[in-house]
Amino acid sequence: MTGRRERTRGTAEDPGRATLVGRADALRLVDKTLDRAGKGTFQLLELVGEPGVGKSRLLAEAVSAARGRAMLTLLGRASEFERDAPLAAIADALDDHLETLPERQLTRLSEGERRLLGSVFAGIGADVPAEAPDRYRLFRAVRGLLELLAESGGLVLVLDDVHWADESSVELLDHLLRHAPRGRIVVAVAYRPGQASPQLSAALGLAQPARRVRVDVSPLTEQETEELLGPEVNRTRRQWLYEASGGNPFYLEALSRMNNGRVPAPRDTASEAFASMTAEVPDAVRAALLLELTSLSAHGQLVAKAAAVVGDEFEPAAVAAAGEIAESDALTALDELVARDVVRPDAARFRFRHPLVRHAAYASAKAGWRMGAHGRAAHFLRGKGAQPQMLAHHVVNSAPFGDLVSVSELASAAQAVVSRAPATAAHWLGNALRLLPENEATRPTRCNLLLALANAQLSSGQLSGGRETAREALALLPVEDLARRAVAARLCATMERMLGSREAAKAVLLAELRKLPNPLVVEAAPLYLRLAVEYIGTGEAAECARMLAEMAKLDHLDPATAFATAALGVMPAYITGDIPGALDLLDEVDRLMSQLTVPEIAPWMDITAWLCWAEMMVGRHAPALTRLERAIEIARATGQQFVLAYLLAAKAFALGRLGRLAEAQPIAEEACDIARLVGAPEAQTMALTAQSLVLAWSGEYPAALKAASESARNNQQPSKVYWSVLSGCARSLVLIYSRDLEAGRPAVLAACEEFESEGVRDETLLLICLEAMAHAEAIAGNPSAALPLVDRADAIRHPDHEVNVAVADLIRAHALSVADPAASAKLALQSAETLAGLDYRLEEGRARLRAGQSLATSGDRAAGLKQLATAAELFATAGARGLHAQAAEAQRRLGQRVPVPRAGRRQELPFGLSQREFEVARLVVDGRTNAQIAERLSLSLRTVETHLTRIFSKTGVPARGGLGRVLGPYLDQS
Repeated sequence: MTGRRERTRGTAEDPGRATLVGRADALRLVDKTLDRAGKGTFQLLELVGEPGVGKSRLLAEAVSAARGRAMLTLLGRASEFERDAPLAAIADALDDHLETLPERQLTRLSEGERRLLGSVFAGIGADVPAEAPDRYRLFRAVRGLLELLAESGGLVLVLDDVHWADESSVELLDHLLRHAPRGRIVVAVAYRPGQASPQLSAALGLAQPARRVRVDVSPLTEQETEELLGPEVNRTRRQWLYEASGGNPFYLEALSRMNNGRVPAPRDTASEAFASMTAEVPDAVRAALLLELTSLSAHGQLVAKAAAVVGDEFEPAAVAAAGEIAESDALTALDELVARDVVRPDAARFRFRHPLVRHAAYASAKAGWRMGAHGRAAHFLRGKGAQPQMLAHHVVNSAPFGDLVSVSELASAAQAVVSRAPATAAHWLGNALRLLPENEATRPTRCNLLLALANAQLSSGQLSGGRETAREALALLPVEDLARRAVAARLCATMERMLGSREAAKAVLLAELRKLPNPLVVEAAPLYLRLAVEYIGTGEAAECARMLAEMAKLDHLDPATAFATAALGVMPAYITGDIPGALDLLDEVDRLMSQLTVPEIAPWMDITAWLCWAEMMVGRHAPALTRLERAIEIARATGQQFVLAYLLAAKAFALGRLGRLAEAQPIAEEACDIARLVGAPEAQTMALTAQSLVLAWSGEYPAALKAASESARNNQQPSKVYWSVLSGCARSLVLIYSRDLEAGRPAVLAACEEFESEGVRDETLLLICLEAMAHAEAIAGNPSAALPLVDRADAIRHPDHEVNVAVADLIRAHALSVADPAASAKLALQSAETLAGLDYRLEEGRARLRAGQSLATSGDRAAGLKQLATAAELFATAGARGLHAQAAEAQRRLGQRVPVPRAGRRQELPFGLSQREFEVARLVVDGRTNAQIAERLSLSLRTVETHLTRIFSKTGVPARGGLGRVLGPYLDQS
């Protein structure tokens, strides 16, 4: 397939197309879209309608209008018969144009981006070795490429028939709409609503209203039909044409090509040949299309059928091979097809004038001939040296049962695309298994294919099917094939767990262990390790320790398995409060991991994810980040998307806690995108949890609460599952950070109880929750409420955990802020110095904020202002808008003039609030009572109550506690 640049098929320049009738409103919406894009904003244009209603024609008009504005236009089309070709529609649009780009323009892409893009687009250049990328990095590279192409005058990327788009093309659309490209870019798509997949509908629904224009293309009215047909068609025939076509322009065209005296019966024999066509096409139109094709010469009909087999776009030589005719005869027949407007020329290739015409030609061929034609097309492509993935579609449709060469080709094709299009790989592997005879000779091959298929299904989110595939592999693998059985059991258990069946995951592994001839054989190691992972996740630290103890009994562990064993031991040591033991294990892990290669580490990525998380929890965020970078690189290179979501979420959390929020946000977004692609509820829970915390630390409270709420809805696990507890913790923190104490207080206390319980005991997360609560109580003027939190903090913090000791000191500082402000200031400064030395910027800033306020309360205003200024600078550098606003407010209360950032000459207040209402709302969020607000603003109590009534009405919040949640971001900007 190739791209088409600035082609105007179907415009007024094309005499083969009818006059455009009845589309004035649609054309106005097209112009509106282009006008919006001209202002530099990305736009999505949707043309939605039934087959033949005129979507493609309107796309052609959009292309013509874009060319009139000097915008680059690139056209691609998804094909009904090539739905297993990865990113087919996008490659169709871009390839030819990329071949024409000057080298200097391509060199503006990084070498890594060019390698990624080279795996999909032939036009990137043969001198750049292609890379098998993970999907998300590839999608980001495509987004960057579109931005590059749009720089000169803008870009309109037209994708027709996207209801037939392959899964990876839909995922790319999803990515572009979640992360809109910058510049004058329009993505125009046309599709049939009845055939659009749920994934496509969900992706298109992501577009913001200001970036989306939807055009519902309806059939023509009777009056418009009359205008289209013209006066030469008599009224009786015109009425029949309108009724038979339903006003559908394509059907009108097809029916009007019939002899004027012929009105086919709905059950004419001709229509029977089209029984396999889509049900939406009326019988009369099927008959008309068949009549059009059968009116061709015998050679013309043969070539039309052969071309339909080859592809939506085709070369004469391939058609000649598929049709078993000489190329010269194929060219002669193509001249006839062009003359009859069945196909249209496109550079050195041809394409059908409409997908329904191709469908009609394909369906009119007998099934046996069609199978042979696919086989001949595959043979032709083999002779041209085509890669297995180019052959796969034809092999699937032609290879006979028992064709081991075809089995090998499909397996190779799947291996080539599994990292970027795992669903396609799974489809090809499934067909390879269908072709493979079931006997002892092929059992090893079948087992290998089943394992590859289960892995592809895991990566593509086909978890239920993948679980069944892994079970089938276990049933087929010989009992003595311990190594491959362990792989199958691990795959099965992983998918059981990702589907929410942790107990079933354990059962699979335990059953496999019972089948071992000796529980201490080295092949038992991966089963023990996988079981240990499951026990950590379900809060059974003692059982995890028992599994690791079994590992210690095994002889001759290879270095990679020894690394995995040590790595997995860190988390249970931390959970049980053995901080020195966890730190010692981390030193051992560093030593072992430094001696391993990527292929040795790759099988243990799920354990590496737990290792990185545990390393962060014991206070080693900087080393954890270094380890995460390497782990993410390995996961990408080996296509382990299901692990990548966890690793990225952990990295976002680490960066956020260190105050590197600008870096953390896109990584959290990527984690969420990958988790959605994989479709695993647990991965989505983890990713959304990390995203909600990063957003909350950034002061984006509504977005943070949305992510936290989605995480909670997505989380169906029991309370003792670690990620479930973390999800609840995140939501409670968002409520507290947004100053919604009424809802946040019980939520935080519930999270604290979970983190104090056996099995999921987590002193770091508990202390984060306790500090947030103590800080909020102190800000609200109720620091004594934090005194019980001090005892809980002292009870759990370990003296060898420097970060947690500092956080516990800060909790005590909050509690003493009124009763003993001097002691509070001393504790807060001590905490700040420790946190600064460990580069924990957010917590350091929070400690200096407390120190500044307590110093001022104790009478040292100058020292207090100095600490507040340092805190404000830390928060500003980190991008923590909410905390920066608190520091600025504290400075103002001490009489320090602090500039108020404004977008223009006057700040536009949210929800239509007046300036006075906004001031009242701010004080409510700060925890002031009505009487305190009245005194502060010199108002009567009744006036304050009136203002509050209006505030609640305008914001839609029923009570004081919810104001922080809805007004938090606006308060942070003021």
